[in-house]
Amino acid sequence: MYDTMMKTFTDQMAPFTKVAEINTKTAEKLFELQSAFMTEMLNTGLAQVKALTGAAEPKAAVEMQISFYKEMEGKLVAAAEQEIAALTAAREELASVFEESMANIAEVDFSALMPTIDKKAKATTRKAAAPKAAE
Repeated sequence: MYDTMMKTFTDQMAPFTKVAEINTKTAEKLFELQSAFMTEMLNTGLAQVKALTGAAEPKAAVEMQISFYKEMEGKLVAAAEQEIAALTAAREELASVFEESMANIAEVDFSALMPTIDKKAKATTRKAAAPKAAE
């Protein structure tokens, strides 16, 4: 009986477990992407500062900055696209878990889960008459 109850509970909790796994996996992926992007930003920024200190003319420094910002824009767009792809994949997985859960709910016979009242048992379990007050 205990095994059956635990199996039923595990089966009922399976969608929640899947959702938690999807959320964890997505959070880890986003954290990994953000960490890599921040490291790259820091390294690229330091390289840009070194390059700017070696610039002899202001015009060359301005051109280097323009080039730097265009490069950084491309990296930002690429990072955003990767994050959106990760979030979209997670949304699709979550939607499939939800749809599967809804399909399973549609198949459940809720009337079988409801308690029934036996008419004989109801008839035999009458309330006891209240004692009459002494006059």
